Amino acid sequence: MNTENNTPVKRRGRPPYSVAWPEETFTAKDVYQTLDGKLSAVSVQLKINKAVKNGELQRVGLNRQSMGRPTVVYRTVSPTRQLED
Repeated sequence: MNTENNTPVKRRGRPPYSVAWPEETFTAKDVYQTLDGKLSAVSVQLKINKAVKNGELQRVGLNRQSMGRPTVVYRTVSPTRQLED
């Protein structure tokens, strides 16, 4: 019997997808709409939260509408801006 297995390892689930963050300020809804259904809204929000925790994104403020929940506004953190803070 052959003990060596040369087949590639298969991973379950959806393949990983990296998101290119916009240069200007944005919301999670903006990113979700630009991806054309490649990721769900929840997956986009999870990636944003992870990027904020890692220091890639910065929370700028809130957009408050007359009705409904406020939306959080983010921006990318450039390396020079990261050193200043």
